[in-house]
Amino acid sequence: SCVIVVGETGSGKTTQLPQLLLQCDCSRVVVTQPRRVAAIAAARRVAEEMGSTVGEAVGYAVRFEHATSEATKITFVTDGVLLRQAVAHPDMHQYEALVLDEAHERSLNTDVLFALARRVLVNQRATSISPTRGLQRVVVASATLNVEKLRRYFLNAPVVHVPGRCFPVDVMHVAQPLSSN
Repeated sequence: SCVIVVGETGSGKTTQLPQLLLQCDCSRVVVTQPRRVAAIAAARRVAEEMGSTVGEAVGYAVRFEHATSEATKITFVTDGVLLRQAVAHPDMHQYEALVLDEAHERSLNTDVLFALARRVLVNQRATSISPTRGLQRVVVASATLNVEKLRRYFLNAPVVHVPGRCFPVDVMHVAQPLSSN
């Protein structure tokens, strides 16, 4: 099954969706990020939220570097890393849930991953048997994207809109003397 999540910045798409998928009995979740810094930072944040350290329950895999183990349940990866994994396993059976995050930052890699995810969904519908193992859920997440076009592409997937949160900001001006250098 597939769902499209459109949420404002700060709504928890990157950090909360993978944890929710774990609570929905997905034992292995992979989350794509467009850049390596984002993948590593997200892994650190989610590991902290889960009371774990990076490389245990939550890990990451980026080009030339990874921090995962047999115990890793949520893996943050760059689009390119997941694409390389998909060459060996096009059905992505090593994961039960796939979160295609930051879908609005389109690249050739994300477009190919969209096509691979869609193919897995089409194959599941064709066999009309729910898989007991392997990729069962696809979540496409973004702050801004052409929702209707993507919804149709992913076989009329439902769309969920998630509001963001506004936090009060205190602005403080500090007067400092100018140096005479």
